[in-house]
Amino acid sequence: TCLKNATSTFEDLVACFDAYTVSEGYYSDETYTAAQPTDDQLRGWEDLTTSLLSVDGNCTSVVVPSSIAYVYDVSLFRDPEGPAFCIASESSSVDGVYAKGWGLLAVPATIAAVKRNIHLAAPHPAYDLFTPEQAGALFKSTGARSLLIAGRVRTAYMAPSDCVTSSTIYYKTDPAHEIAEPFFSASKAIRAWQHANGGCPAASCAFIQLHGKGARSCPSDTIFLSSGIGIPPGSLPRIRSPKPGRSAWYTDPAARPVKSLRAALAAAFPTWTVALPSDSACRLTATDNVFGRLVNGVPAQAVCTNASNAALTTGEFVHIEQAVVSRGSAAYLAWTAAIQAAFTPL
Repeated sequence: TCLKNATSTFEDLVACFDAYTVSEGYYSDETYTAAQPTDDQLRGWEDLTTSLLSVDGNCTSVVVPSSIAYVYDVSLFRDPEGPAFCIASESSSVDGVYAKGWGLLAVPATIAAVKRNIHLAAPHPAYDLFTPEQAGALFKSTGARSLLIAGRVRTAYMAPSDCVTSSTIYYKTDPAHEIAEPFFSASKAIRAWQHANGGCPAASCAFIQLHGKGARSCPSDTIFLSSGIGIPPGSLPRIRSPKPGRSAWYTDPAARPVKSLRAALAAAFPTWTVALPSDSACRLTATDNVFGRLVNGVPAQAVCTNASNAALTTGEFVHIEQAVVSRGSAAYLAWTAAIQAAFTPL
């Protein structure tokens, strides 16, 4: 249904699919197990992700692997405003939500339409309100390489995850903290493709996750950026500074995407507080984020249990927590300008 409206913009399309997000508490033990991919299906999902990233005017000829051919369709979507996109979306729904909830993937329909090697993702639809719509709008406006949106709310299955364990309870359908979620598998495939196709230089490439924070979380920061490492004692080397807690990794002269984007966002939103861990008391630093750990040098088989550190971290992963005002459509234009300023175009 979402793909059949000829007047829909890409932003409309993302909002339409967002309505099919598997909702809180939807799964029982039985239905969750039935919705999870088999090993063969997971390989098919990763292969489909890789195939889409190599599309160049041949979207409709992409072959969906046989193991997931009944789950996914690949479609060419032409935005009335001009751009065209190749979309991998689930082909069926049950009770008004995705039948599986593995996620939505989009890429520009041609290589020429890719303007920047940035990969945008929204891991927490429905929970982090408006982040899928924001990610979709910025993907379109900046000419990003890929867009990945999770298909389940993080609380769709309320069983605690046994992947990342901490004082915070994470659930099995939280893709930021559970490697069994198909979102993690697609994220891995996106990263592998990028590294096999030119790598991820700091000036022009990043894997960006958009999140939303509540009004009482880090209330002094409108936008808080990190790279999946924080600044509690012992986690990062320190430099002398009149401001306690300042960390060398976030303040040294090395060029890193999180620094460039922070500077560009501060310029785009001069009345907002745009912060890094080096100048904020906020602790939403994504140290438990499994994809962040992978990008930051932790082997895939160890991301559930091992955090990264400053020596391993390259900075390719950018985790963004935002107040609701930052996620609204009124902010899209300034966000676009900031991303364009922070990352060198192709």
